[in-house]
Amino acid sequence: MKIIESHPGIPLIDHLTEVAKNCLIIAHRNNTNFGLEEKIKAGLLFICGFYHDLGKATSYFQNYLLNPEGQHNSLKNHALPSAVFVLYVAKEYLKEKELTKDERFLLITICFIVVRRHHGNLGNFKNELGIDHFKEDLDKQFKSIDKQAIQEIIEIGNEKLKISVDWSDFINWFENDGSRKETRLELIAFYNLNFQKKWENPKKSEVYYLFLWMFGALLYSDKSDVILAGKFPEIPNLNLNYLSDYRKNKGFNLPSTTINNLKNEAYYSVIKSLENDFKASNHFYSISLPTGLGKTLTSLGASLKLRELAKLKEGKIIIAIPFTSIIDQNYEVYSEVFNDPNNALLLKHHHLAEPRYKENEDNIRDSKESKYLIETWQSSVIVTTFVQLLECFITNNKTKLLKFSALSNSVIILDEVQQIPHALWQVIRQAFFSVAEHLNCYIVLMSATQPLIFKPKEEITELVENHQRYFSFFNRTRLINKMRESISLEMFNEVIIKYCLDKPKKDVLIILNTKKITLETYRNINSSLDTKENDIFYLTTLLTPFERKKIIKKIKSKFKGKRQIIISTQLVEAGVDISVDTVFRALAPLDSIIQAAGRANRYDEKEEVSEVYLYKIEELERVTGFIYGADLIKKTENVLKDFETIEEKEYLELIQNYFLQVNDLSLYSENNYLKSLLALNFEETGNFQLIENTKSESIFIGLNEDAKQIWQDYILIQENENLNPFEKKNAFALIKAKFYDYVININIPYDSENIGLPFEPCLGFYFVDVDNQFKPIYNCNTDFSKNKEGYIFEGIDVLTF
Repeated sequence: MKIIESHPGIPLIDHLTEVAKNCLIIAHRNNTNFGLEEKIKAGLLFICGFYHDLGKATSYFQNYLLNPEGQHNSLKNHALPSAVFVLYVAKEYLKEKELTKDERFLLITICFIVVRRHHGNLGNFKNELGIDHFKEDLDKQFKSIDKQAIQEIIEIGNEKLKISVDWSDFINWFENDGSRKETRLELIAFYNLNFQKKWENPKKSEVYYLFLWMFGALLYSDKSDVILAGKFPEIPNLNLNYLSDYRKNKGFNLPSTTINNLKNEAYYSVIKSLENDFKASNHFYSISLPTGLGKTLTSLGASLKLRELAKLKEGKIIIAIPFTSIIDQNYEVYSEVFNDPNNALLLKHHHLAEPRYKENEDNIRDSKESKYLIETWQSSVIVTTFVQLLECFITNNKTKLLKFSALSNSVIILDEVQQIPHALWQVIRQAFFSVAEHLNCYIVLMSATQPLIFKPKEEITELVENHQRYFSFFNRTRLINKMRESISLEMFNEVIIKYCLDKPKKDVLIILNTKKITLETYRNINSSLDTKENDIFYLTTLLTPFERKKIIKKIKSKFKGKRQIIISTQLVEAGVDISVDTVFRALAPLDSIIQAAGRANRYDEKEEVSEVYLYKIEELERVTGFIYGADLIKKTENVLKDFETIEEKEYLELIQNYFLQVNDLSLYSENNYLKSLLALNFEETGNFQLIENTKSESIFIGLNEDAKQIWQDYILIQENENLNPFEKKNAFALIKAKFYDYVININIPYDSENIGLPFEPCLGFYFVDVDNQFKPIYNCNTDFSKNKEGYIFEGIDVLTF
């Protein structure tokens, strides 16, 4: 008898067996709680895994394997015939189980949809059962399958499931319109009459996440067999000893300064709180500490302790951070803690992370395996972005959901959680409740300015005992409110210049809300002050990341004797570890203002309290509301209106009052994503984005010889006719991080089709050679002896934001 194959040279039964085995491993390892018996949960995942590619047994698909370049029609497609058979097997498997009619229908339908879409994205629940348009094709496909060969495969499944399924019975059921008869009326009864009208929101959310878990488990099981072929990395176990030894070696247990003593107290306060008060049923915790008190290591200690107390033997620690710049900084700290580990212990995942998975010094996986292992989070500790984490909570996308089953039994840390937009609080709140309960995850929210996504004490437990004490201890900065009246940009610049002349020893940071105003202010100050006495720096995203890193490094390695003046957009507020004497901040949301204050007297090293001046600038009033949201600006002004000066010890109460008002905004925001999630409208949740896309174009700046060589490498990859698209993507991934060091993104004005450069883009990017510009576009000097302005093209006004 001819062997049926799943892939060239691989028997179908071998692939199905391996995928089913992977599904069972996930079912037994994942401590999930979906109200299902362990046996039923495992049985359903086995059915999905073992029969997900049964449709490949058709003669049409086998002919396609023999001649993939030939002409083929839709009859070679295998997902839908596989799904119809899975529906039948799931129905037979659940027939004698003690389930309600709704539960049985739902589980059968989930299995059908998960298999139907395993090569695509999930569709809306109420539309996914229809197969009438495909009935004729399905009939041809089923008739083309060798009955004896397929029954041999089915018998293996029967033995495992302890049921009796026969291919001939299935064909009779299908030909008698069994699928349509048994699903159409039940769909109406279940979805329209019961699910939508009678089920409570937490139960609806549970169904959504059961879908994601089963879909993700099948996707991971299937791809792992194809890509890894059983060569899974060995993920090591973790305990608190790693961090305890690191702290001991660094002398952190014997602090010699007041601030280090506070760091030590906070760390042990968190560990003690967990040891004394941990309850397995309490899944939400917070760590609220002011800037500079060691939240990075304290949260790592909390996650390791939580893992131990909750007995999460094979669970991961997932550390989500809003900005890639902070990821890179914190990753270096974690690397020290874990003693330069391999990637099975510590992994970094963001869009610019190097696709290189190192198991040990002698074993680095090839690019395809590396990419897959990184994107599916095969490590004990994963350091990633908010985008990577939260966009796999609320999605229908098969690529994002590959890692979903890896979330089970994890401790998830969200650093700088206040960066989550308030309009998304309610859907993210529901997502976290569901992930915590149903995937047995523990969540730690970390910030100096905790938003009210969860109700303090009632829904979330603060781990820092008497955390208010740490805020009241510091007197590093004070806010000085100058916003009773707006002033012009010209007057604002005059205020700063006068201050700089009057206080020649003080380092000054000026933070503004748009690139255009930042550039104007830089030009004004740079031309008004003596550059021999002052190092004047300019920071916006109109400079390449390569230059920004150089500038920040220069700021941090300050040369004694020269005062520093830094003019920047809000990019300096997060992930830039600097400490100045004075800050001037244009009106912004209060959490941004507090972040700005954290750039002054950061280590309490200044001789006097650092002042943070707040101004409302006329030219920025309209655009500030557009950038941050007019409601947040209004709430900030409301909270600050009665204050002229605010000491650092008062910041906590101030920010709590602010977030109380912001929480009201989140409650009344239109929650379309939450509505879609609760309606199982996966296509709509598939549009979820943490950061809204803006229309922009990218410019590659040929800044130096290295940049120009990387550009040539990119051209060679893209124009190489011997590489297919996947190979080009892999080749580019190897230079991607360096490539984007020289890329700037320019927003397209709302009334324009492009950014107006006087030449055409090449392979998706405009290329500017800084040494050969026939029109001024990019202004720089590569030796960094003097800070320059970056993108200055004035053919079209794109600098507003």
